[in-house]
Amino acid sequence: MSSFVSGFAAILTVVIGLVQVNWASPEKAAISIAAPERQPEILECLSSALQARVRFDVRLCHRRSGWFDGCEESRSELHTVQFDEITESYRVVSDRFGDDLEPVAVGIPARSEAIKVATSLQDLPLTFLARDEQQLLDRQDTYIQVRTIFVCRGEVNRTLAHLSRIITLGLVNVVEDSSGWSDFELHPTEG
Repeated sequence: MSSFVSGFAAILTVVIGLVQVNWASPEKAAISIAAPERQPEILECLSSALQARVRFDVRLCHRRSGWFDGCEESRSELHTVQFDEITESYRVVSDRFGDDLEPVAVGIPARSEAIKVATSLQDLPLTFLARDEQQLLDRQDTYIQVRTIFVCRGEVNRTLAHLSRIITLGLVNVVEDSSGWSDFELHPTEG
């Protein structure tokens, strides 16, 4: 029985290790997120002349005794990377949903650098997560949950793709994988 438990802990450690969260500033007003474990998946996807997407979902939660934790609606940022044959570089598009800004597109000549950019989210303000409700951030039981969702899409005729979505009710993707939610303490207890 103990080998089963230790094996389960090792698997859990790998899953949680998919996402790294760090403070982006000394004031602890923003976070940066990295998903380095997604880099081999993106490399494999791009090697097949496909488009890779990494969606970062981030939400504020607070602990409740005797009940499930309460979580706010998540905020998402989508990073798309694909090879642009015209410019002979990798095009990385980042779109933070709900921020009223247009998506940001950059051309990066090196594949490895494009993959690094696609697997990291920089300077996400906590006030954006809290939807400008400071009391959510001030609570001592508040923490952040983060997950990444990886999607690898192929170059498919749009008509065929649309028909296949109708026939399968939109349930088919080429490759899709979720890291599961990982927790990050906003107010760690000293101990």
